Formats: sequence, C-alpha cells, structure tokens
Amino acid sequence: MTVISTQQSAYIYETNAVSKTSSTSQATSTNPTGEVDRLDKMQEKYKDVYTPIPETYSKADEDLQTQKIYEEYPSYMGLRELWDKSMSFYDAEPIKLGISPTKEQEEAQRTSSEKMDNWIIEQYGSREAFAEMQKGAMEIREKYPVNNWGKDSDIDNAKELARFRNAAVYEGLEKGKNIDEAKIYANNLLGSFMDTSYSEKNFIETLVKAGIADQDALNQEAVQTKVDLDNPHRSSMDLRKYGIEASWESYDIYESQASMLSEIEKKIGQYQFMMNNESLIKEEYSKLDASYQDSANNIGYKKWIEEKQMPLMKDGLNIFENYKIYDSIDIKG
Repeated sequence: MTVISTQQSAYIYETNAVSKTSSTSQATSTNPTGEVDRLDKMQEKYKDVYTPIPETYSKADEDLQTQKIYEEYPSYMGLRELWDKSMSFYDAEPIKLGISPTKEQEEAQRTSSEKMDNWIIEQYGSREAFAEMQKGAMEIREKYPVNNWGKDSDIDNAKELARFRNAAVYEGLEKGKNIDEAKIYANNLLGSFMDTSYSEKNFIETLVKAGIADQDALNQEAVQTKVDLDNPHRSSMDLRKYGIEASWESYDIYESQASMLSEIEKKIGQYQFMMNNESLIKEEYSKLDASYQDSANNIGYKKWIEEKQMPLMKDGLNIFENYKIYDSIDIKG
C-alpha cells in the first residue's frame, strides 16, 4: 500500500477538483442543461398529476385561481385575512420579538386564541370543516397555479424559482414519491439550492405590520453565520489545508447554471475526500475542544455525509444537469 503525505493528499485533491470543474465548465458552455427536452417530457408524463407553476406572474392566472376557490368555498378566507381576524381579538400591547411577554399579554393571547377558535366554529361549523376547506383551497391552487413570486417586485428570481420547483417536483415523482411527498421534497431542495432570502423579509414585514417587530428589523440584512476557523475554540474542523474552506458543510448559491454545477461538484469531491481519508479528518477533529469532538459534524461526519449531505448534493446536481434553471451559464469569477 502506498502511503502519501498530507501535503500530497491535498495536492491530489485540489488537482482533481480543478480538473473536474474545468471539464464541467466546458460541457455546460455547450449544453448547460444536459437533456434539454426533459422538462417537456416530464410535463407530458405527469400532466394528469402536476400542473407546473408559470414562469411569470399573470393577473389572469390569479383571477382564475381566486374564482375557482370561491366557486367551491364561498366563505373562504386567505391567510392574510385570517391573520387580521385573529389580531382583531387581541387586546393588549403587541408582544415584541426577543422580549418576554407580560402576564397581561399572555392572558390577552390566550383570550384571542379562544375567541378565534370559537369564531372558526361559528363560521365554518367545526375545526375539521375549516381544515378541510383550507386543504381543498390548496388543492385548487395547485391545479390553477400562480407565480406569486413574480407578483412581489422585491423578488428578482421568480422565473428561476418556478423552474426549479417544477423540476424538483418532477424528479420527486420520478423517485416514486406521491404528489404530496414530491412537493415537500421540492420545497426542501428549493431552500437548499435557490436564493429564498425574500421569505425572511416578507415574514419580518408581516410582523412589523402587526406590531410584533420593530421597523429596524427590516433594515437589518440577514447575515449568514460563518465559523471562525482561526478561533482556537471553534466548533468545526479546520480543513483548509485540503482545499475545504469555511465549515465543511457550507456551500455557495449562485444565480448561474454552470456556477451551481461547479459548486455542487466541488462539494461532492470534498465529501468523497473526507470519506476516503478518515485518518486525516480524525486528526483534525482531535484538535478541537473535547466538547466539540463528539458533535455530529465532527466525529459523526461520515454518517452526516452519507445520510444527508451527499444525497442532497446529488439531488441538486441531477436538477442542474437536466433542467435549464438559469439562462446565464457563465461561472462567476
């Protein structure tokens, strides 16, 4: 058996990663989506199971969806209307995020919840009937979809979000999942490989309007927590000598077809290196404080990679290889 040094191992890994990225870049520059007609094939194959989300917002789509919902459920109320109704029963100072509620606020919260429950029963007959209505309305939305991302002027990747979600649903169905399972699968992948920062902003805006959060919260940009690998008391292994920057689980999201393919393939290469060089990785997590050595992302990294990280990356790779998510295919420098 040939024994190689740490430096040689790192060099081999980095050389292979660069070579793989280079070949990927060349391939995607000529055929960025692999099987270019796969989306059409999937639409035809599953036309009776799933209606894809349109790439752009249309008021006509929204009007049709609304019409269909109210034809089936004349007393239907949307989430915004239900939120407003619930808040109308709350009679106290708003509860602020990060501040423990007073006894008066807690009591007002309990009272408003009870009043809302009673109102639902009076309005719809029972909680079960209300839940059934909500489920039915959701099914109608899925049958007559609207690109609501495109309706929000602050969301600049509405088209790409729709493309990815549709592709992920189809791939879930291809895996043998039923339609509900496929949608959950698609939503999980959407949050893993697409920019969904809009959701946090919209959530904060809702809280501000309800008086639950301060206006200043809207002015604070979401900051991704990064591990300081130079900190001697860090919680994650320092694998930079092997070309694995930041915490080994992290990766970047780009708005480019080739860049996403390159990033995912890079992570797969890193995970393979970690799985194949257990002694080197063990040496790195042995340098951590004892309390961090036993954490799942250190001593349990192999199971974490096998059961979560590698399957996630392969699912993402499958979508970006076979579907055109982004019109841009240039790798960002």
